Amino acid sequence: MSASRGLTATCWGTRGSIPAPGPQTVRYGGNTSCLDVQAGGRRYLFDAGTGIRELGQRLAPEGPMEAELFLTHFHWDHVQGFPFCRPLYHPETRVRVHGPPQDGASVASVMAGIMAPAYFPVPLQALSPGLQFVDADARPWSDGTAEVTSLRVSHPGFTRGYRMNAGGAALAYVPDNELGDTDGTQYRRMVDFVGGVDLLVHDAMYLDDEYAGVRGWGHSRVSDAVRLAEDAGARRLLLFHHAPERSDDALDAVVEDVRRGLAERGSALRVDAATEGVAIGLGGGGA
Repeated sequence: MSASRGLTATCWGTRGSIPAPGPQTVRYGGNTSCLDVQAGGRRYLFDAGTGIRELGQRLAPEGPMEAELFLTHFHWDHVQGFPFCRPLYHPETRVRVHGPPQDGASVASVMAGIMAPAYFPVPLQALSPGLQFVDADARPWSDGTAEVTSLRVSHPGFTRGYRMNAGGAALAYVPDNELGDTDGTQYRRMVDFVGGVDLLVHDAMYLDDEYAGVRGWGHSRVSDAVRLAEDAGARRLLLFHHAPERSDDALDAVVEDVRRGLAERGSALRVDAATEGVAIGLGGGGA
């Protein structure tokens, strides 16, 4: 990775709730949440769903990995790939895992729990001794290349969304979040938190006609994500956390419908459905 202005973001997992492999999901991808961001010669990962396994396969020939890993929360679809990421077993790997404590339990203890013998045959101690665990809070974090801030969002458990600023560009990653009334305090906080980002990656699991039966489950409608992006002045929106039953063809139709509505009201917002393996450059002459 070369040190340069801007950043590059690549989704390695875009599905929500459970992996959905198969012929109906090959274009947008069937793996669960994982975003890889590179900036200034450094790597920043967001969530460790099953998509991190594919990223690890790509990186394994390079040997050890150095990265900051930010976990939004610990539901299966955001951590299930962690034990399957091959570079994490390399003795020279250096990865700091940041995440929100859960009911007094530290990040280290929660991650050890998901690799307990009842759930996984290899213990956390088998991973690289270079792994560190950091209990994240509301304070900004910076390594001199990137600044990462977080906000508690509306999702069961203690869940955070993240904003990253690096190289003159900004992105926000909010994969699990139920957007409420536009007059609510939490919605205004969200608008401020993601305000002016070059790229907003946001939960868009449901369509309007699906929402009544899942209200309160902690996920947003496509229309909610679009509204937030426009209210916040984001340049580009990636619809994320695709419902596992949503086929590629159905996602095509969703995107076409959203773009049609944006064009009718003259909105400058660019909208796409998050797609595995597609690199998006921001700042420094990127899109």
